[in-house]
Amino acid sequence: MVLKKFTWPAELTLTLIGGKWKGLILQHLLTGESKRFGELKKLSKGISAKILAKHLKELEFDGLITRMVTGTVKPRIVYAPTERSRTLAPVLAAISQWGQEHLDAYGETGALKGYAEAVPALPGDSVREPAGRDLPGAGSASRGAEVQSARPVPDIALIS
Repeated sequence: MVLKKFTWPAELTLTLIGGKWKGLILQHLLTGESKRFGELKKLSKGISAKILAKHLKELEFDGLITRMVTGTVKPRIVYAPTERSRTLAPVLAAISQWGQEHLDAYGETGALKGYAEAVPALPGDSVREPAGRDLPGAGSASRGAEVQSARPVPDIALIS
């Protein structure tokens, strides 16, 4: 197991529930009783079976859901939220609320409306670099020095 150090407490949360489907899977499990794989696939329209299986394994590994096998002749596998994931319910509700409030501004594509007109296009495959910032490890001598933080950032480790 690789132990990852987080430099920002919210990074832990975003890592655990980040991505397109994990939050939705958790939301479905938190709004009712335990569900089978097929039920979760039907509820999460557009997800492939491979991705659903991958995310279920990750959520189980992270301690956010449990996988229970019932029956001996014909095993039935169901997924249920853990007590730890139940504490994420208000977080998911707040994220959902924010998305609902700002859906008109971003639309179906997720791009901020009017942004493309406000920012001039870059030629070809150009990348816009942040203005006035020295980026560590960018290759030039002026950018090669490490940026020192004024205050230490606490490390948080996820141990399961």
